[in-house]
Amino acid sequence: MREAPVGLVGAFVAERPYLSVGVLAPALAALAVVGARQAGGGAGETIALLAITAAALLIAPMAIAAVAPRGGVALGAFAALLTSITAGLVALDLGAIKTPFDMPAPPRAIVIASFAYFAFLIALAPLARNVTRLGVLASFGAVLGVAGAAGYLALEGYLGSPSGAVAIALAFTIGIGAGVNVAADFSTFFAEGEHRRRAAAAAGHSAIAPSAFALMALVDFFVIYSSTINAGSIDWLLVWTGFSVSAAAVGTGLVAVVGGLVLSDINERAALDENRRRQWFAARWRPLRLALPATTAIATIAIAAILVVIAAFEVGIVAPIRFAVFILFLCIAGALSFVSARTSALIAGVLAASAFLADYAIAIVGVTAPAIEDRFAALTLGAIALGALTVSWRDASETWRNARDIVENALSDGLRRYLFIIGAGAASLFATMYALQWAGALPTLIYFLTIALIGLLIAPPAMMAMTTLSTRRRP
Repeated sequence: MREAPVGLVGAFVAERPYLSVGVLAPALAALAVVGARQAGGGAGETIALLAITAAALLIAPMAIAAVAPRGGVALGAFAALLTSITAGLVALDLGAIKTPFDMPAPPRAIVIASFAYFAFLIALAPLARNVTRLGVLASFGAVLGVAGAAGYLALEGYLGSPSGAVAIALAFTIGIGAGVNVAADFSTFFAEGEHRRRAAAAAGHSAIAPSAFALMALVDFFVIYSSTINAGSIDWLLVWTGFSVSAAAVGTGLVAVVGGLVLSDINERAALDENRRRQWFAARWRPLRLALPATTAIATIAIAAILVVIAAFEVGIVAPIRFAVFILFLCIAGALSFVSARTSALIAGVLAASAFLADYAIAIVGVTAPAIEDRFAALTLGAIALGALTVSWRDASETWRNARDIVENALSDGLRRYLFIIGAGAASLFATMYALQWAGALPTLIYFLTIALIGLLIAPPAMMAMTTLSTRRRP
């Protein structure tokens, strides 16, 4: 068996988990305190509210899902108990019930959203239980990183602005995504027989590529975003500030999960869960595998291309020059981070087609479309999720298999990452909408989910078509 590659970052964190966490956590806490004190104007209260909201919406659902029973009557009883608690808290907030204590009720919007995210993770459990259990510290790390970097946002004057809100929402998603990628790769390496420490180090190394792509996509977004809100002028301070917040979230998310995996008592049950997950996915994917030969996949992509052309003529292209520049630099980011032109083309093609079809769908339904800058925020979240999906396709394509096997292996590994990041992105948008009063969060959320759903429909046939065309050229 070929050993999993271990890079410098993964090896350092795996060998020195206490040092890695012990340096990052105090530094970020100090940055939050210093930023809040020097900025003044209620910055401390805003950061505290953001941290509490993120803990309720991002940390709590993932932590509860991680300890949930695996299935059967126990899971049903567990879900019923949480449903009862949620209903009680909502009733308490509405004033329908009273308690003997003078206890303020948590806002019902936060309670309902937190339960919805938990329900999403439970529904995803057959495909991503290992990711939830092994990567639970990703949410802790991302919240810590963003809360600390929020002090820097306050110092620069962006904390209470829509620019700061979108930076924080993206940072939450990117940070959790980094930890999710570590957990997914760890489960794969550990199931293949790697020692726990080496598997954690290799997973930390493997997560660098999708994290680097996410950060480059973020820079691409903030260049477009700042030029849009500033009448063509790029605010490089905003670009740097947004990058810094996400870099902090990525660093803490990655370090927290790698360090946690090294220090946890993980046994063969994790490898057994991974093998059973693969078997579960293969059984569920088989009908689609039989219904998606290469010719059908190519025909599906051709139909999608026709729909894209119709959408372009019907609703036009919103900010066409900015959109073209955004997609172009996204291609460059994909090629640099994944070292694969095919992967870059797949991300750009699926995302562009999803954007056209999402605009068409919104026009047909009559839903209020987000502002131009918020559209690009949703597109960036979609690109981050597609990056996590397509890196699995890139890795699966390195083996000498037929196109159907390659696509099945890619989706078996990548689909859990994609769906997890979609859930984290939606929860992050809701958290910033509540904590920072970002008015554009709800339209952005709807647009992002529309893009994500369309991308989920387009990506598998696109993978099959591109894999078939590339494997035919092999000697």
